[in-house]
Amino acid sequence: MTLPADHHRALKRDLTLGEILADGIVHALALLAGLIAFPLLLSHALQTSGIGMLVALTVYAAGFFLMWGFSLAYNMTPPSALKWVLRRFDHSMIYVMIAGTYTALIPHLSGNWPWVLGAVVWTGAVLGILVKVVLPGRYDRLSILAYVLLGWVGVIAIGPVTAALPSVSLWLLVAGGATYVAGVAFYVWERLRFQTAIWHGFVAVAAGLHFAAVAVALA
Repeated sequence: MTLPADHHRALKRDLTLGEILADGIVHALALLAGLIAFPLLLSHALQTSGIGMLVALTVYAAGFFLMWGFSLAYNMTPPSALKWVLRRFDHSMIYVMIAGTYTALIPHLSGNWPWVLGAVVWTGAVLGILVKVVLPGRYDRLSILAYVLLGWVGVIAIGPVTAALPSVSLWLLVAGGATYVAGVAFYVWERLRFQTAIWHGFVAVAAGLHFAAVAVALA
């Protein structure tokens, strides 16, 4: 199965070799940063935190590498049936990354909030993944809104989150979320040269800010 002929992505201009290489470099740097940072984070958690926190951070790490790994595979694969299949996983793993980031932070909350927020986030992620897998290529524009809403759904627990996390972590989370939202402008600006590399650069910076928020909260 290939991308439908009437899909807006099928009408997108072909990327130049330079644009593809630039995008690949952004992905490689993000993955390299993750390979360095996550072992340090997990090692620190192993020494200072309980098994629950370690499991939560492992889920977070898995989400990071799944998102960037499938994104790299999808964006580096030439137009083909394989690319269309990889696209489903690429878009699905964004939901996993968002939910994984929340998972790394909710153990800091008290009372029932970890379960409530976790259930909301992962339910949203599962529903988003089902749409991407069962209805590939449909509702793509709506999916952008779904990613943003899922990313900011934590505001429903703003009181408990503010009380549980250091102020530095809160500001880093806000900065990361704002960076993601700002990057959407480049995601939809398909005529811009190096658009995909720029968009993924925004994603990398936002992911880095969120990683810093998790690390500060853990420390």
